[in-house]
Amino acid sequence: MHEFGASAEQAAAAYLRRKGCRLLETNYHTRRGEIDIICRDGDSLVFVEVKSTRDPDGWYPGDRIDKRKRKRIQLAASHYISHHEIPAGAVRFDAVLMTATRRGEWKINHVRDAFRIDESNV
Repeated sequence: MHEFGASAEQAAAAYLRRKGCRLLETNYHTRRGEIDIICRDGDSLVFVEVKSTRDPDGWYPGDRIDKRKRKRIQLAASHYISHHEIPAGAVRFDAVLMTATRRGEWKINHVRDAFRIDESNV
């Protein structure tokens, strides 16, 4: 992973911890996909995709979470759930969109329930 992306993911993880989430995994990889952050938010198991940009006037980071990317996240989430003892509860897919400011800080946009799992494709 590039240094910029790693920095964005670390900042996103710190943000989620400050919001009360309990981090379970970062950079969870399978042959079918990967998930940037897996955490608990209360009773919800949350799979988080982090996207970042340096250009506050350019593309929107969320534009990079296309159908193919969502599918790979869903496959990795299914793998995680099937290989861990997960207590019953809600599952959520969030996006944390990070924009680096000119002052070297992060502008953070946390999109809860950014997308839903498509049971027919998993």
